[in-house]
Amino acid sequence: MNLSVYFNTAIGSCFIIILIAVDYLRKYNTDNFQRKLLIIILCAIFSAAVLDYIGLTYERKNGEQTGVLFYCIWSLYTIARNSSFYYAAVFIDYFSHGNAVRTKKFFKMVSAFLVIFSVIIAFNLRYKFFFYISKENIYMQGTFYPILLLLSYLPILLILIDISLAPKQIKRNQIILTVFFVILTAVGAALDVILRTTNIIWPCITSAILYAYFFIIRTDSKIDSLTGIGNRSSFSEYVDRLSKQSTKKEYMFLLINLDRFKEINDNLGHHEGDNALRDVAAIIKGCTRHDDFAVRFGSDEFIFVTDAENDIMRIIDRINNTIYVQNKKQTRPYQLYISYGYDVYTTGSGRQIEDFLSGISDKMNKYKKSHRENLPSTITADIKNQ
Repeated sequence: MNLSVYFNTAIGSCFIIILIAVDYLRKYNTDNFQRKLLIIILCAIFSAAVLDYIGLTYERKNGEQTGVLFYCIWSLYTIARNSSFYYAAVFIDYFSHGNAVRTKKFFKMVSAFLVIFSVIIAFNLRYKFFFYISKENIYMQGTFYPILLLLSYLPILLILIDISLAPKQIKRNQIILTVFFVILTAVGAALDVILRTTNIIWPCITSAILYAYFFIIRTDSKIDSLTGIGNRSSFSEYVDRLSKQSTKKEYMFLLINLDRFKEINDNLGHHEGDNALRDVAAIIKGCTRHDDFAVRFGSDEFIFVTDAENDIMRIIDRINNTIYVQNKKQTRPYQLYISYGYDVYTTGSGRQIEDFLSGISDKMNKYKKSHRENLPSTITADIKNQ
């Protein structure tokens, strides 16, 4: 293999990784777990590509025995390469399922496995069962090298199994990203095995990560940075898609307003006001199913959309019960109260969405007026007495 060719592929991959990392770290993202995963993957890929190039450079110094240093370079490369593959599988799991608790368990399992794997690679320095360095200073495959390959590319199989076990939880765009990532990584890995090189996998996996990053940016632009649910832009895109449906289908729109939000801001400050908005968003999100849609529509207004066949009063009761439980626990220095209005929107009916939303807003305001006088203060007594 021409070393200059590999230098071009390696340096190109490294530059892309650096640009992604710099750009990503400059952006505000409420999803710190996603940020952590992507940065770990970028660091692993960068380290592996650099170590791979250094190892190949030493390999061509015939007659200059590098001994332990050469073994250490290839050992660190192997660990970094596997780390990038396995943490990529964790990232895909989180991106597909959106379940931080589930993925954090997966992350811990993968991290434990990589620690054990690193120990095994350290033993390879002595027993050379995976690879060894010949007298000519060439990287050679050991007796159990096929097992090393299996362990290295096992994440591709893990991703496919992970996707197949939860088909109902995966949206079309998530499937596209996953398939794209798997195909690129698998093709690069297969070509490297067939051609006995290591320079093809890095442009392939870097391209997959770049595509994933573009997808993250597009997704983040539709997420409300404070509450983590959809924003006004995502709502506009959603209703635009509904308005273009020619077939008739009924959707239930629920408009929710946080009562006495100004009282929380004025008495407790904007920090607690932000917490109140996050609390309501989390409660609404906890009541959503896969096909439901939830956004922060305005300052203290939220919209929840579900199939009209679902019992909207049951959903409202779940939201109110969750709010009641939180208020009873008094974990916050305020009490949450909401007003709401709802109605059915039929696609293909020709009804303007603006007029429809205005009607829901009128219903919500009517409900707000009907119970405003009986609504207690949103500030807890101990705070008011201070």
